[in-house]
Amino acid sequence: MKTVDAKGKLCPIPLIMTKKALAELSNDEILEILIDSETSMSNVCHFLKEYNMQVKSEKQGNIFRLLVNKTGNIPDNAPVEDFCTINNTNLSNYVITVKRNRMGDGAEELGQILIKACINTIPELDSKPKKIIFLNSGIFMCLNDSPVIDSLKKLENMGIEILVCGTCLDYYKKKEQLAAGRVSNMYDILNSMAEASKVVFA
Repeated sequence: MKTVDAKGKLCPIPLIMTKKALAELSNDEILEILIDSETSMSNVCHFLKEYNMQVKSEKQGNIFRLLVNKTGNIPDNAPVEDFCTINNTNLSNYVITVKRNRMGDGAEELGQILIKACINTIPELDSKPKKIIFLNSGIFMCLNDSPVIDSLKKLENMGIEILVCGTCLDYYKKKEQLAAGRVSNMYDILNSMAEASKVVFA
């Protein structure tokens, strides 16, 4: 039995991994898929059932385990992105902009503690932002060694769009270390701020 470990992966990556793994199996072989996002799990199940694959699912703690019986072939040009939906019905039309890797003025160490607490608290808010923008040294919060990277990935799974300034990543030479969000430009960033009902600066 082949296993696809898609834990921590954002859509459409679990779909792409599943499609690739099934292509390597013979008919009637079993594929095990491990996912830690309910939204991604639903998307993968929808995709598989669309192509008449038999799927059994169970939840073990925070992990969804899918067992797929390959009963046919998925076309190479199957549009996995069409099955990548996110649940963003609970998001409000405001934007949070993070301008640096600390919060407020004064002691730098305190500022770093505050920005970490701020970002880690966003997933628990009743009114969540539609987008979070990271500028200047704020982009360090989105790198693979960031103390809030798990929270940012969780927010992406909730459907919150994370925009990271590409010019800033280039300036600090950190583009290869980006672990959450997508590289954006000033046009998209300004449009996002202009279209929001309000902008909160952190």
